[in-house]
Amino acid sequence: MKLLTYRHLVFSLILVISISCTRRSPEKKSEQGTIVYNIEYLDNPAGNYSKGILPHRMEARFKGSMVKNSIEGALGFFSLINITDLDEMTNTTLLKLIDKKYMYKGKRKEPQCCFKGLDGMDIRFTDSTRQILNFKCNEAIVSFPGTTRKSFPIYYTTEINFAEPNALSPFKKIPGVLMEFHATLGNTDVMVSAEKYLPGKIPDKEFSVPRNYKEINKNELENIMNAILE
Repeated sequence: MKLLTYRHLVFSLILVISISCTRRSPEKKSEQGTIVYNIEYLDNPAGNYSKGILPHRMEARFKGSMVKNSIEGALGFFSLINITDLDEMTNTTLLKLIDKKYMYKGKRKEPQCCFKGLDGMDIRFTDSTRQILNFKCNEAIVSFPGTTRKSFPIYYTTEINFAEPNALSPFKKIPGVLMEFHATLGNTDVMVSAEKYLPGKIPDKEFSVPRNYKEINKNELENIMNAILE
């Protein structure tokens, strides 16, 4: 797997947790909490990388209209965070590389920065269900008609009470929290699965944008990512 493919992998994994909640309902279980995801690399070796430096954990924190998605790799030297405000329909991307910190503030209703590789995606809902973390999860099949890219199943639940963040992602049709995602990227087969659901209060400061990040534009952020991983 080439470095550019690894960049797409990181962004795709962040995207998984960015789309992970559904509309509020009095019957649902929580309005705030954390979902922890495990990233499993099914191929051995995983491209050109040691599995020790690839990201193996993701977290999604949500409260009210706010979502914070985070992933770390390269033994903690790299982190990518997205903070979404669903009331304002804006998102902020934070990139940390060793001692360098960059921030991009997206425009209102602008799709999340840096996500690629999902053009031409088709989502087909099925009648299949399964239990993940004691949640009933429905199945949808993601495919890419007219291409050689493999289709993959995703499982989502509508049993978590939170505002819908899908408006800023390519997965607008998914009406619930993603609990499992499978894809083949380059030569590496990856499974992302929810391993913990932690309902509970999340402090407001979790969704504050830090002041010690240098604000840059979208092109600058993407160019930095390309330079890091090409």
